Amino acid sequence: MAHTLAVFRFSYLGPYVFTKTLLPLLESTAKTGEDVRIVNVGSSGHKDATYLDYGSKEAWNHKFRFSLVPTVSRYVYSKLAFHLWTNNLAKRLTAENSKVMVLLVHPGGILSDGSVRSLKTLPFPKFWIWFAGTMMHPQEQGAFTSVFAACAPRDNEEISHGVYICPPNVASSQDPKAMDEGRQKQLYEFTEALLRQLEV
Repeated sequence: MAHTLAVFRFSYLGPYVFTKTLLPLLESTAKTGEDVRIVNVGSSGHKDATYLDYGSKEAWNHKFRFSLVPTVSRYVYSKLAFHLWTNNLAKRLTAENSKVMVLLVHPGGILSDGSVRSLKTLPFPKFWIWFAGTMMHPQEQGAFTSVFAACAPRDNEEISHGVYICPPNVASSQDPKAMDEGRQKQLYEFTEALLRQLEV
């Protein structure tokens, strides 16, 4: 399993397993009256995903050979998975009358180390890094929406279960692809089957 699955392990599968492992503790803590939240970091890039199959190892390891910047294509593919999973998780917790709140955030356009690495694969990388720097924010600002989602009072009008928060800390709409219940189910069922196969 090559590059795309490696991105999936860090951008989707790792957080999925981490959250699933902690969820019983989060549930028991929420039942005591504590304000318990899961804050997942998505990306507006999820709307740019064009490869939409999440139902097999082969799909997860798609090569994106015809993409100008394959690393970016892998990134947006994994971020759409992250949105699909988070939306599905929020619905499942609602159905179970859980008191755990799930929020999804977009950090904004951040000139992260990962962005710089992707830009270095292009011709004239110094130009593209400079150009991106004129439009994107430094890494330090990448945590602003996450901190808001984690700390804002529950009665804040921008805070609600399942909400997607974008800079400057406002509730926003996701791309319809992320709200597709069939695709959410496909991703969830294959993820669970894969974890059973791996005995995780």
